[in-house]
Amino acid sequence: MRHYIIIKFKKDINWQSNLDEIRTLFNRALQIEEVNSIQFNVSNSDRDNRSDLMIEMNLSEKGLMEFDASDIHKEWKNNFGESIESKVIFDCE
Repeated sequence: MRHYIIIKFKKDINWQSNLDEIRTLFNRALQIEEVNSIQFNVSNSDRDNRSDLMIEMNLSEKGLMEFDASDIHKEWKNNFGESIESKVIFDCE
């Protein structure tokens, strides 16, 4: 399955300066069994009604459950949760 995390950061946050840290954090999830790949897509638009970053994870249902329960997911929420204005989570085959 594909698990998308689509993020709009708060206006006053320089999220681009944290992009390497975000990539490093999420790439650690590749160590979780059945997490197969992770892609990062940065928006090429700076319009107010657009999101900034899309993270696509290719994984199984088991991989998603393990990711959701992982320290990586907790670190993501703890380190970047306050910087996020909105997010959309979308799963599909």
